[in-house]
Amino acid sequence: MKIAILGVGAYAIALARVFNKNENNEVMMWAKFKEEASVVIKKRENPGVLPGVKIPSNIKITMNLGACMEGASIVILAVPAVAVRQVSEEVSVYAKKDQILCVVSKGIEPKTNMFMSEILYQATNNENICMISGPSFAIEIANGGKTGFNIACKNIDIANIVKEQFENGLVVSTCDDIIGVQVAASIKNVFAIFMGMLTGMDMTDSYKASCLACLVRDLGDTIVALGGKRETIFTYAGLGDMLLTCMSTKSRNFTFGTYIGRGYTMQDAFETMSVKTVEGIYTLSTIKDLMKSKNFNIKSLDVLYGILYNNDSKEDLLDKIKM
Repeated sequence: MKIAILGVGAYAIALARVFNKNENNEVMMWAKFKEEASVVIKKRENPGVLPGVKIPSNIKITMNLGACMEGASIVILAVPAVAVRQVSEEVSVYAKKDQILCVVSKGIEPKTNMFMSEILYQATNNENICMISGPSFAIEIANGGKTGFNIACKNIDIANIVKEQFENGLVVSTCDDIIGVQVAASIKNVFAIFMGMLTGMDMTDSYKASCLACLVRDLGDTIVALGGKRETIFTYAGLGDMLLTCMSTKSRNFTFGTYIGRGYTMQDAFETMSVKTVEGIYTLSTIKDLMKSKNFNIKSLDVLYGILYNNDSKEDLLDKIKM
């Protein structure tokens, strides 16, 4: 089966290596930008994002999107969330109705407040859209690390086709709650900022655990309010991904939160980390807008927004978000 991976970033390379473990798969990658493509093709790696991790020689790399997608049964969009709309529009030129389109980008588009699967559907009108999500760092997956993933699709039969090709050393489950999985994949970055902030404030483990329990409640409430299923909390893509992001210093959102907890302004934190923003910042505003449209308030989102944008006090956070 031909698998087209759109993108040559860290996660794209990690996924390509996983799909390539199935000897019956033909994996092909698409690079959009000439300079990046030339480096990746020449070195068989992307040293800017995943140094030292080689792309197997039998994986073809091209800048021709049509050639990459031609004959592919499964097309994986592994590009940054900010690029999903543009790439989706390019994909629509070549996409076939019987192709399965998968998105791994996590987030909500500012202004439109649309999830990645909704953007892809709007551009292609393809019903076979899946979301792949789970607790994973690209470097760990690329190096053969084992973890759990969920493949979500309204049509479980379609999700199972992807599972069969993807479950190569991984543990993969399917579900039909594509909205709930994407809510979890997005809001976990916001919660990581919150938990990082507690670490930066040197709060006790007991205090952090109590706050985390409240965030799990808020995860479920947000999923349900936006049209998902509460049971999606208890999946790899739900609580699994949330715990990884909320407890790991490898998480950029968690790291950002620690600086906020130490008293840094957002700008100071960005400059210290040498970044312009973090995913959770965008998501915080868009999630709040979505929840406002549903006439539903989430305590932790309101509290974090007040701290970041209104200079609200960071004292008594557990009391503010308590059960």
